[in-house]
Amino acid sequence: MDSKGATFEAFVAPHYERLATLARQYVRTPSDSNDLMQETLLRAWRSFSSTQTCVYQRAWLVVIMRNVAAEWHRSSQRRIRLAPLFNTDLTDVAGPASSEPFAPLPTMDESQFREFLDDRVAAALDTLEPPYREVVVLSVAGGLNYREIGDVLECPIGTVMSRMARARRALREQLADYAATQSQERGGH
Repeated sequence: MDSKGATFEAFVAPHYERLATLARQYVRTPSDSNDLMQETLLRAWRSFSSTQTCVYQRAWLVVIMRNVAAEWHRSSQRRIRLAPLFNTDLTDVAGPASSEPFAPLPTMDESQFREFLDDRVAAALDTLEPPYREVVVLSVAGGLNYREIGDVLECPIGTVMSRMARARRALREQLADYAATQSQERGGH
């Protein structure tokens, strides 16, 4: 492997699993997810410089992935379906109404992510307007902090924070009964 290849591999390696998880949120099938990953990495490779210093490496890769997914959506008129993102008790994510609205959402690894695929959560997430759904996806599945999300979406951090607060509020309202039922079934209060 040449120097650029080794440097690129070292650049991508820490972010690969998180990108793979995020890719599955932008497309419907595993094969499309693999294609999205390949196209993302190919485009990253083409514009990568072995001397590149990038503070927000993962955010740069996510921007590329987001752009590829958007191009695919426009060209094929596919609906980009975002699957459920949570592997935690829903009350932990939504929190009580008085909880801090800007606290980071929990992130998850691949095994946790696959474990909790609930249709009701997916349906609630799908009802969010795209700007609100996207900040949740980038935070939970992408593992990005608010500043990185702002860089990806090209918007101020305050906008990211307000979108996240609105998304949480909407999810809390839609899933309140469901969260209570799930909590009782798991032996909660």
